[in-house]
Amino acid sequence: MAKRKKKQFDPEDELIIQQAMNPELSKFKDRIQMPKIKLTFRNQKQSDYAALIEEKQIILSYGPAGTGKSFIGIAKALEMLQDGNRNFHKIHIITPAIESEERIGFLPGDLLEKLHPYLYSTYYLIDKLIGKECRQRLINNGTIEPMGLGFLRGVNVDNAILIFEESQNASITSMKTLLTRIGRNSKFIISGDLEQIDNEKLKVRENSGLYHAMTKLKDIKDIGTIEFTKDEIVRNPLISNILEKF
Repeated sequence: MAKRKKKQFDPEDELIIQQAMNPELSKFKDRIQMPKIKLTFRNQKQSDYAALIEEKQIILSYGPAGTGKSFIGIAKALEMLQDGNRNFHKIHIITPAIESEERIGFLPGDLLEKLHPYLYSTYYLIDKLIGKECRQRLINNGTIEPMGLGFLRGVNVDNAILIFEESQNASITSMKTLLTRIGRNSKFIISGDLEQIDNEKLKVRENSGLYHAMTKLKDIKDIGTIEFTKDEIVRNPLISNILEKF
């Protein structure tokens, strides 16, 4: 009787078995296979902002559209997610307009579908950095997780990066709720434009949670604050002229 040939060891088979036993390995593989982030700075303020994101646990920024604060914040978050030494497992994206008092029940679909219209600009920037297919894969496996601001109560954010854009529309109470969710080995990147408050309940910047946080928390060691001005607009010089007239 002929001896059956012994199958040679295939490292790929071992990886498949390990991933089946531990889904986190598959998520890690997706993270490290993201396209490398190549971030260049257009001015000193952008460089300072990136350094602040590296150094602090909570980073608060505000300034006009076109300064690159959103792009840099998202790029740094993806870069840190990809770095296995950081031990960040997830990026939470907080929807900019939905607070606990807002109702989204009338919108069609499940929660993710309801939140999608509020996340378009964030998804657009992520797609520019790593591609739509990669972004969708990271959403599907839970590495990128969209959340409504009103759903954060009782949640602890551990080993994760939280991104909250358009945060000028958050109330003081909602901002307090969000900031106190920070857990171990986590980083919060919060940005907005205090000249574009759309929440009619706030009316003036002093009622904005972003303004309140930046003025009250700026002296805390592990919290960094930075303000962009129209002089740092890089998207198109025309934006500065428009803002001056408005």
